[in-house]
Amino acid sequence: MAHVPLESASVDVAVFCLSLMGTNTVDFLLEAHRVLKARGLLKIAEVASRIPSQDSFVRAVESLGFTLQQKEDTNSYFLLTDFIKSQTSPRMASKQTSDGLVLKPCLYKRR
Repeated sequence: MAHVPLESASVDVAVFCLSLMGTNTVDFLLEAHRVLKARGLLKIAEVASRIPSQDSFVRAVESLGFTLQQKEDTNSYFLLTDFIKSQTSPRMASKQTSDGLVLKPCLYKRR
């Protein structure tokens, strides 16, 4: 989703459900910011064990022009977050932002 063929500010909701697998997560989230309308909703559902620090993850997403609206982490398997596109434009992605968005690989256990 780094370069989708949608106009800027044309989408009400962007959903990333177990899809932040690439190494360019910052690009994906910046593209979501571009296509979302003002006050648009960004929903992220990821495997909780892939996120080393939930606080760093939230801060990194917020630094890209979003405001945390809701975080659901009572389920031990998934982290569910809702962010609202803020009025401010995203800051340039820094090393700290990128570090907060580096997710661990998903390891599947044989059952």
